Amino acid sequence: MIFTAPEFSNLSPAAQADLRAAAQTRRFANNQFVYLQDDDAEALFFVLVGHVRLSYLMEDGSAVLFSILPCGEIFGELGVFEGGRYCDMATAIGATTIASVPAAAYISLSSRHAELAAALGKLVARRYRSYIGLTRDLSLRTLQARLAQALLRIADTLNAPVVRDGVKIASIGQMVTQTDLGLMARGARGNVNRILKDWERSGLVAICDRTILILDRERLESLPLEEGIP
Repeated sequence: MIFTAPEFSNLSPAAQADLRAAAQTRRFANNQFVYLQDDDAEALFFVLVGHVRLSYLMEDGSAVLFSILPCGEIFGELGVFEGGRYCDMATAIGATTIASVPAAAYISLSSRHAELAAALGKLVARRYRSYIGLTRDLSLRTLQARLAQALLRIADTLNAPVVRDGVKIASIGQMVTQTDLGLMARGARGNVNRILKDWERSGLVAICDRTILILDRERLESLPLEEGIP
């Protein structure tokens, strides 16, 4: 297990060793559920290989995608923190390997290593801030503004820049589909495709082998401001 999430990256060697000893590793196929919304929160999960899609299922059956997690990230934290149920659903993207630490084992280890309890609380706080940001983004009036924020949010989460002409450029890899972007921006896939093509012609983005390169971040960030939303 590689602890690269900011809340867990500075754990003591002893705490890291105990977490590894408690973890169980499992491989998931593309689109296989790791857990479902409202399942009992039985474990805390660590992405070892691949990516994980976190979504929320609405009462009408539609889904809101609020994050795509890369290798090193952690999920399932809120259910473990409160000792309840998962508030979202987690799905593997591509061939994915995940380590899970049983909730009871994590709570037990937290009594031995106070830093584990603190790390879990900080992770809950970070994820909560991201939910607040998503709520704000979904309130934007136009799909262009919502899509711009979704692109930037995913690029920042994945943190996988590419080098172009000697310059690092934020990118979104092909594991993120236009359907994903539509679920995150509350728009149909066809409309997302049309906007991306317009942005490519305008020089805001470039699309190469299904990878989106963000060429003009400042312009994308300005779209919500044009709606009068600070």
